[in-house]
Amino acid sequence: MSIKRQLPDQQVNKEPGPAAKAGPDDHYLPPRQSVHPTEKDKWVFIFYRTLLWIFVLLVVGLLIWGWWTLFNS
Repeated sequence: MSIKRQLPDQQVNKEPGPAAKAGPDDHYLPPRQSVHPTEKDKWVFIFYRTLLWIFVLLVVGLLIWGWWTLFNS
């Protein structure tokens, strides 16, 4: 067992830490819904992202088809 000795010129900091000084509103936790989105929100995001990619692929496909028919006629 070791005993730590303090020299007289060293002062012990007896001030409470920032967590002890803080009031109850300073340790606010966000609502559960914002931290953990619902399963429905995840599927809506996937649906709209997929819909966007299908539209982009459709536009690219139509452009390629148009160029192909224009230059091979």
